[in-house]
Amino acid sequence: MTPSVRLLCLDTSTQTARVAVVDGSGAPVARAEATAERHSAHVLTLCDEVLRASGLRPAGLDGIACGAGPGSFTGLRVGLAVAKGLALATGKPLLLVSSLQALATDIARAAAPAAPGFVVPCIDAGKGEVYAVACALDAAGVVAPGGEPWRLTPEALVARLADVPEALVAGNGAERHAAVIGAGARHVPIAGPTALSIGALALPRLARGEADDLEKAVPFYGRPPDITAAKTGKKHLAND
Repeated sequence: MTPSVRLLCLDTSTQTARVAVVDGSGAPVARAEATAERHSAHVLTLCDEVLRASGLRPAGLDGIACGAGPGSFTGLRVGLAVAKGLALATGKPLLLVSSLQALATDIARAAAPAAPGFVVPCIDAGKGEVYAVACALDAAGVVAPGGEPWRLTPEALVARLADVPEALVAGNGAERHAAVIGAGARHVPIAGPTALSIGALALPRLARGEADDLEKAVPFYGRPPDITAAKTGKKHLAND
């Protein structure tokens, strides 16, 4: 990709929404973030902020990349709705990437140059569970695809990682359950998934001419939303 490429990247899989414009090498042109229980009030504002800082209008972008989860149900819906809206309005390609894989990229970047053999991105799943996956690193510190994500309790994650003693675990799921995960695995505080890592995963897809279907694209929730009966007899979705 040429340096003149501009990709708007966002991730809303956690309570911190992160947005950035990156160039064709993955370097940040501008970035911003905000932490809140709900992202609906500020994600568009963050996008406007980074576009203005980049000197761009939405039509000047080459694509929109979005973390597809797993993570917060509400956050993922908001992020993808914004990404789809921008892609539809501009006619630019929509590129979805794994939020866990992006977090794994963040962990590997933070751990360099003494990269561990495995990194384990860990995102809070609610209900006392986490989403996680073990990703191998090669000699150059490049993260391999992690395969199908796990949804499990912190105790089950620690048990599973007993066979991967050098693994480095990080993410808001590890932070929330630090008493368990920190006692049974190598845990470090690393912020992510970052918009920069979303861009790092999306740029190769953009270079190959790939794009996700605007009508069919949905977040990867990790589990189906719970449907519960309210006292009025009506049904509602429990978001997270």
